[in-house]
Amino acid sequence: MNIAIISFTKSGAVICRRLKAGLNGLGHICDAYGKAPFAEAEGLEPFSERLDRWTKAAFGTMDAILFVGACGIAVRAIAPYIKNKTVDPAVIVIDEKGHFVISLLSGHLGGANELTRSIAQVIGAVPVITTATDLNGCFAVDEWAKKNNLRIGSMALAKDISAALLRGETIGVVSDFPIEGTPPGGLVLLSRSAEPVHSDTPPSQTEIPRLGFRISLWEREGPFEKTLHLIPAAVTVGIGCRKGASAETAEKFFNEVCKECGLSKSSIERLCSIDIKKEEYAINQLARRLEVPLEFYTAEELSRVPGEFTASEFVTSITGVDNVCERAAVRGSHGELIIRKQSKSGVTIAAAVRKVGYGWLQE
Repeated sequence: MNIAIISFTKSGAVICRRLKAGLNGLGHICDAYGKAPFAEAEGLEPFSERLDRWTKAAFGTMDAILFVGACGIAVRAIAPYIKNKTVDPAVIVIDEKGHFVISLLSGHLGGANELTRSIAQVIGAVPVITTATDLNGCFAVDEWAKKNNLRIGSMALAKDISAALLRGETIGVVSDFPIEGTPPGGLVLLSRSAEPVHSDTPPSQTEIPRLGFRISLWEREGPFEKTLHLIPAAVTVGIGCRKGASAETAEKFFNEVCKECGLSKSSIERLCSIDIKKEEYAINQLARRLEVPLEFYTAEELSRVPGEFTASEFVTSITGVDNVCERAAVRGSHGELIIRKQSKSGVTIAAAVRKVGYGWLQE
């Protein structure tokens, strides 16, 4: 994580230095600040600007912000910039003596709870975590999704699942991908047909939970009355286009392919193509719209990709390889094709998924 740490007193500067050293040792990247003259003595960046300006900048660029000082200082500083739990950074408060570490904002999706536990170990402090699922030892679907790079289809349903678990209700789970280990209390793993995977009770006598979540690349209904969709970010889209194809044409066709095949656009983790298309505006613009990285390969690299692909003599004559989109999708994902070559208006699209699997958190 990229972390900004700020302190305001001499004692706070000492804690700030210890935090920076300890968190850097855990693989985080920390920028640490302190008020003059305490900053120089502890090797921190001197802090002289207004706190609200510093906080605004940190909110837009950092994964986590640590305030070494009073909770009130942190609350007043962050209040104007809080948006929602899907985008806000983790915010943590540590008292200037290093006795307590308080997870203040974005405990699950922002990772504040987990970071709070790490900080407590680094400086020997008491972690203070107030989220209900943590206090009651319940499974937190939003935190688990974040750890496993699963995109959450509905934060409202994620909240419903947490509330149901806190009430002692059973939550169903259906997954297109393997999940190792024993499900945490309150969860029951079902097959894709919504039958128990491991149970001594006959399926006909097992009541399907009203609420549950499904792990899938595909947009499907159910199987529960209220189903939260968790989408693996594991799909690579291979794309090719004729020279000068418009961005609107490429995006419209991409949307059509996803809709017709039922593929969730949230599953896309990258776009790939051949290097001679590096300057094609349509391809670059689609990657920007999807907010995913764009990778290119040479014809030689694509020709070495193993597998059976939809060959085209015309494509070979233009690019030097018999297929661009399918080969690029497999090359980028190191996985298998799930959508073979689709063509329209000079644009070709294919998709492949890398191998993924999950495990239940064991506390």
